[in-house]
Parts: sequence; structure tokens; C-alpha cells
Amino acid sequence: MFHRYYTARHFGTKFRSSAIFNCPCLCGRFKDWPIEAFFKLFCISIGFFLEIYTGFSQDWRFVNIGNGQHATMFFFFGMTGVIDLLLHYKWPLPPNMDYVMMLLAVLCEFILFKFHLHGREDLDVLLHTLLLYAIAAGMICIVLEMRYKDNILCALSRAYCTVLQGTWFWQIGWILYPPFPSSFRWDQDDHQQMMIATMIFAWHAAVVLLVMLAIGGVVAFLHRRVYGYHRDTEGYVMKRLIQASSNGDTIVRLNADDSESEIEFEKSALLSSWPSHAGVTTI
Repeated sequence: MFHRYYTARHFGTKFRSSAIFNCPCLCGRFKDWPIEAFFKLFCISIGFFLEIYTGFSQDWRFVNIGNGQHATMFFFFGMTGVIDLLLHYKWPLPPNMDYVMMLLAVLCEFILFKFHLHGREDLDVLLHTLLLYAIAAGMICIVLEMRYKDNILCALSRAYCTVLQGTWFWQIGWILYPPFPSSFRWDQDDHQQMMIATMIFAWHAAVVLLVMLAIGGVVAFLHRRVYGYHRDTEGYVMKRLIQASSNGDTIVRLNADDSESEIEFEKSALLSSWPSHAGVTTI
């Protein structure tokens, strides 16, 4: 997201968000491959089949309903990867179908975890309730990004909520199912420990924000070094708009694509209003 944003700033075009992003750090054709969709499908397939496999008892009866809920969640997120691939390969799907599928997947995640807590301990309920807050914020961000695709803050907000969900999932697992014998054992009914868990959630929110800001700073630094990025792109825009034809006349190019910034269109309109005796031809 940062790379696309700074590239747009450098070339004087509009930032345009998308449900998945290519990986510019890859080489050759891989730069244009939907690596994110493939990676998502690979990881989700592993999670889905493991949840199904471990949900069966020794006599092959499906007894772990919690695994069934997790597998259902994996399925919907896997469908987002399928939609991403279909759109990449130009299947005639309705507009914004990738965002709609993403919203449906997060909505199903919210519903599954909302009714995943009946009869559980207080700390368990608190941890999953905090997760629900992050999921709900993610749904709002998806809708905003779908509506305002040229706003980098909407795209980054969706990424922020997604990363916050992921890190908090790990934290929930660490608290409820300590991985090591020496790990701290949480008291499920201790109010003070519930307050500590809430504080840890706030720490997660802060760390995710700092990490994203650091990534943005690194990408901005690389753009300045590699592309000579600077805020004032007027000179570059003028060069793109004004070209010399073979007979020496000055041509103002107005056939900019949809990704051109409003500044370019304003400049082109201004240049096209120059008097004809100035040797300007508009097409």
C-alpha cells in the first residue's frame, strides 16, 4: 500500500486501492502475479483441513464443534482468495465483488465468534470480546475502502485492523493455552488479570500502529533514494502534458487515464485555454 501510494505521489497520479496488492519486491513475472491470493489459499487450505481432521474422534465421528466453527471461518476467507484469482484472470464478476466477499467473510467471523462464548470463563469471554471489537472495526474499514478507493487512510485502516486481529489471535492462544510448562498460568476468574489482558490489547494496538508507521517510513526513504521522490510534481506533470510534435508545434495531451490526478486535468484544461497564436494545438 505504501509503495503504491508513494509511486502515485511521485508520478502525479491518484492512489487507487485494491483488495489484494502485488509484491513489487519480486522479480520478473512474479511482480504481476496475485501472490497474496495464492498465499492466502495455501495457508487457509492447511488450516481448514487440519480443523476438520482434528475435529473427528477415533471412531470418525465429528465431535469438536469448535473446530467446525473454525473450519467454517476458514472456508469463507478461502472464498475471498478464489474471488481474487477470478478477478485477476478477468472473469466477468460484478464490480467490487472482492470487497463484498471480504466483507462477508469478516461478517461470518464476527457471528461465529460472537456465539462462540456460551458457558466460558470470564477471561475467555473478555479476550474474544476484544477480538470482536477488532473484527467490527475491520468491517467498517472494508466498507470505507470500497467506497473511497483513492484514500490511503481507508486502505491502511483495513490493514491495521487485520494485523491487530492476527496478533490478538496469537495472544488469545498464548493466554488460554500456554505453550510451555513454564508459561504463566492465567486465573480465568481474577478481575485484576482481566484488567491486565485489556491493557495488553491496548499494547497490541499501539505496537501494530508503530510497526506500520515504521514500514511507511522505510518505504518513503527507499522511494526518495531510488526514485528521487519529492512532493512537488508539477514539473513532471507539465512534461507529461506538453509534448512537441514532429512539425515543431506544441501538443497538450488530454487523454489521461482514470488514474490521473485532478491536478493534471486542471493543468490540461488551463493549457488548452491558451490563445491559438501561441502555437498550441490541443487533441
